[in-house]
Amino acid sequence: MILEHFLLSVNETNCYIIACSKSHQAALIDPGEWNPQLADFIKAQGLTLRWILLTHSHADHTGGVAEAVRETGAQVAAGRLNPATGRKLTQGTFLDLGSLRIRVLETPGHTDDSLSFVLGNEIFCGDALFAGSVGGTADSGAHSKLIASLREKLLTLGDDMSVHPGHGPATTILIERLFNPFLMG
Repeated sequence: MILEHFLLSVNETNCYIIACSKSHQAALIDPGEWNPQLADFIKAQGLTLRWILLTHSHADHTGGVAEAVRETGAQVAAGRLNPATGRKLTQGTFLDLGSLRIRVLETPGHTDDSLSFVLGNEIFCGDALFAGSVGGTADSGAHSKLIASLREKLLTLGDDMSVHPGHGPATTILIERLFNPFLMG
């Protein structure tokens, strides 16, 4: 598997490219902008961008979608989409990427359409979970929904899982279970 992290200039958003090292089929996660760094990496690795995956609909995670689609012809997949413009994803959906299989988990709270993508021991969770924190929410009900979805869907995946958030450094489920003040107890 190929996994590459890009730190974008828009709100210091993390963007990721994942790809099957055999077929070179790739997915771009949360392109808050489309920039030469992304295009150059795809070209240098000989990747075919098949999917643009969105963890949620905030502009700092979606700002580069239109240009990425124009440049690559990839299909957009997210929790909130018009079926004419992309694929709407729901809990338990699987997306194939060559020999890789991406599992979709709904992790609402930060936004109603928040998704996390699981691939092997890697979780791409957007703004749902951060190292030592969780995503901001509109109200206490959304916060409760976020904490419940993190406890029920992400913390149950195993301590060795690497967590790749939408902002800030990567972490693990074990570290977040033990030290994240929002998830302890």
